[in-house]
Amino acid sequence: MDRRTACLHQANAFREKALADPEHHDQWIDEAIKWLERAMEASCRAAVTMEGDDGSGAPAPTIEAMVHLRRAIVRQ
Repeated sequence: MDRRTACLHQANAFREKALADPEHHDQWIDEAIKWLERAMEASCRAAVTMEGDDGSGAPAPTIEAMVHLRRAIVRQ
């Protein structure tokens, strides 16, 4: 089983706990969200390459400039 699938299984287990334990529902949902984020990280890994000076005088993009491209999970 790959890392993404394992993380999704863990998230599902915590969702089931949330349904079975209404008193601690929010705690279990928070844990499920953490595992979903880990699954996204496992499936969204990409290699970022940057070329050297191309003579245009424009600066190369930085990692900080690309942070907005990451996906986020927001609790509703």
